[in-house]
Parts: sequence; C-alpha cells; structure tokens
Amino acid sequence: MNTDKNNYNNYKNTNKFEYNVISLLQKTPFIRKRQLIESLRTEFKKTRGYSIENIQKKLYDMEHKGILLVISPKNFQKFGIKDEDKRSRYVTLKKTEEIASHLDSVIGNISSDNSIKQKMALRELERYEKYCLLNPRQLDILIAQLDTEDIDFIDNILRIVYTYIDKKDIEPYDSPKTIEMLRNLLNKYPKPLLHRNKNLRTHFIYLLGHYNDYAVVERLKKDAEELDNLHEMRDYESNYTANIIEDHREELYEFEEKLRLEGKEEPAQFIAQTRVTAMIHLGMYDNPLKQNIADVEGF
Repeated sequence: MNTDKNNYNNYKNTNKFEYNVISLLQKTPFIRKRQLIESLRTEFKKTRGYSIENIQKKLYDMEHKGILLVISPKNFQKFGIKDEDKRSRYVTLKKTEEIASHLDSVIGNISSDNSIKQKMALRELERYEKYCLLNPRQLDILIAQLDTEDIDFIDNILRIVYTYIDKKDIEPYDSPKTIEMLRNLLNKYPKPLLHRNKNLRTHFIYLLGHYNDYAVVERLKKDAEELDNLHEMRDYESNYTANIIEDHREELYEFEEKLRLEGKEEPAQFIAQTRVTAMIHLGMYDNPLKQNIADVEGF
C-alpha cells in the first residue's frame, strides 16, 4: 500500500504546503504549534515559502478553512494532552477532533450490560489507539469496568490502560480508585495465569509498582512462600517495581534472613535476586551480566 499516494488522494484538493502539514499530523496527531513550525522549517529548509512568517500565516489559513484545530490549555484534558505550560498551543487535524468525539460516544458502551457492545467498544478504542488519545476521565471509565468475572475483558482493558500509562504518560484521573481496583484484582488472581492471559498478573504488579503501592511487596513475599519455579518469575523485574522493593529493603532483608534460617534456600534466593534486580534498575548496583560482556570485549 502506498501511503503517500493514499494521502494525496484523500487530500487532493489541498495545496503542497497543506499536504505537507497534513502528512506530518497524520504521523503525530498532537504537536505543539511551535514544534510543528520548527519541524516544517527543518524538513523543508531548502524549499521556498517556509519562513516562520509564511508558515504561521498558512497555518492560520488552514485553521480558518477547517483543516486544522488549534487546542488551548483549557481543552488539553479533553484530548489527553499532558502539558502544564499554560502558554502552549497544540495543533491537530479537524478530523482528529471528529474521531475524538466518536470515541467519546463509543466509550459509553463500555459500561453497557451487553457484552457485544462492550467488546465492540474496546476494539474500536484499540483501532484508534495510535491516532487519538483517551483522556484521564475516560480511563476512569475503563477502570470501573474491571470489576467483572470476564477475564478476557479484564485483560483487554488492562492492556489499554497499561499502554496509556507506560507509553503515553496518561493516567486515570482517580488514582485511589485505580489502586484499589488493582489490589482487588491481584488478590482475585494471585497466581500466574496460563496461555493467553499469562501477562495479566504482571500488569497488575507493574501498575501497582508504578503507584508505589505496598501490595507489590506483600505479593512478592507470598510468591516466595507459595509458588514453585521461582527462578522463572519475571513479574518484579521492572523499573516500575524497583522503587517500592528498594524502599522496603529492611523488611525484605529480614524476610530473606527468616527464610534462610528455616532452610528455605530457593525462596530466600528469589528475594535476594529480586532486590538486586531492583537496585540494578535504579542504578544502585552494577549489572554483572553487562560487566561480563564488557570484560570479554575488553579482552
């Protein structure tokens, strides 16, 4: 599929400048106006008509033609834009606003009692995940639907929420409610699941770690005592869980000591290694694997 040709066909009534702006905004749906101007100047520096003054005038014309939408700080939350600078302005395509309005109506179906409507709504949100952002209040609606027995539905919602927090730096507005829901789910599914839902518990733990919640430490200690094959466990090897684990160094040290005195070597080693991994993520301990590679390369 020739994307450039398709874009041209979609916007064949636009001039070359407008086409270039549209192409850029299709790749980056929301961009600071100042950054957009700089990107255009850099990319088309050898092309006439791309001075700051000309770009500003042409962007103004595109706004008044209904091609562009300029977003002021009071509307940042509506579009999921996280920026504390009250002087900044963002630019997007008018079409993006229309998609955002569509998703706003679709997300209401997440609360429906009809499973078909719920699953269709989730798929629609995933389709536009790259192009249009949910805002924190909309993520709250997703979180509220996690209180269900449908494990696949939970998994789908968590995947969306995790992506927003991890990749897009957009969090649910109601943090206490989000933490409470994640704790409840971790208690409900305390052990690793198999097959297609195998990452579900990992997402619970990572997100609770993101919120620096003590439930991570509680679950870590229970895992050490209750689970087999601890050497295969990877749920605590992330930047998210590192801080909460290191913050409870004394408690975990004493717990490891207790396990060793009881002759429980594998659980004790699991706790010790988990703490070391957390310190590596925090830059407090050198990664021995990297050091070994460096030594070999040096030799």
